[in-house]
Amino acid sequence: MSVIVTGASGKLGRLVAENLMDRLPTADLVLVSRHPEALRDFAARGADVRYGDFDEPLSLRDAFAGGDRMLLISTDAVGRRFTQHRAAIDAAVAAGVGHVVYTSHPHPVAGNPLGPVAEEHGETEEMLHESGIGWTALRFGTFAELQVQPAALAVAAGRLVTNGGAGRIVPISRRDCAEAAAIVLTTSGHGGRTYEITGPEALSQGDLAALYAEVSGRSVKVTPIGDKMLVMGLVLHGTPRPVARAIAEFGRAVREGFFDVVDPAFEGLSGRPPMSLREVLIPHRGDLLEVA
Repeated sequence: MSVIVTGASGKLGRLVAENLMDRLPTADLVLVSRHPEALRDFAARGADVRYGDFDEPLSLRDAFAGGDRMLLISTDAVGRRFTQHRAAIDAAVAAGVGHVVYTSHPHPVAGNPLGPVAEEHGETEEMLHESGIGWTALRFGTFAELQVQPAALAVAAGRLVTNGGAGRIVPISRRDCAEAAAIVLTTSGHGGRTYEITGPEALSQGDLAALYAEVSGRSVKVTPIGDKMLVMGLVLHGTPRPVARAIAEFGRAVREGFFDVVDPAFEGLSGRPPMSLREVLIPHRGDLLEVA
């Protein structure tokens, strides 16, 4: 069985590739990237590294040739992502790939405050459903590693400034997401399934502040703020306005419950509980204190 991983040179893709190397003969692993030179270490270990660019559809059929199953790691090109994913799915069908596993998003629906960030995931899921190819959707919660920077800023300021209100997040480590993807790619029984891949517990803004304080040994208090004030404050501190708006939209999505999903799917797939945010942050304690 030949397994393809797209976006294989990215953070998640490399973790998936490492996990698959423990589950497959190396010669059965096909790693596709716009930057194949970044995967020389995997090529040296026997993986088949190929060039493929979602913005160059003609490059994809050859990149996917001979693959039985494929992990379609969603791109970060918001606004162009659906077109890119369509090119990848069309190429997979043309290349005879039998099953596509897609990395999706919690609540990928219209009305999610994240707008296209979420909606394009939902559109891609629907496209897979209609493609005639076998499919599985993995809806990953927010990556736990993405909490390191906001934690460091909160520790430095002594306060967690947030528009998340009473909302909660359920962070999941990239390593656990990679393991879930590798399991689904190499085992049976996942066709037509949508899995919510989440961390073990939902954390409020107060829970986050308390955790940042525990890990860092510094006091961290919650400072609630409105959406507009958050954007203004971020821009005044040098954040580009589009990025500031995206941060505020994320906080609104948290506040409105779009990330408050706790699901046992990861443990059901792996046989173990997912890592907690605390377990992810502890190795980064130095990063939390560096800003301070």
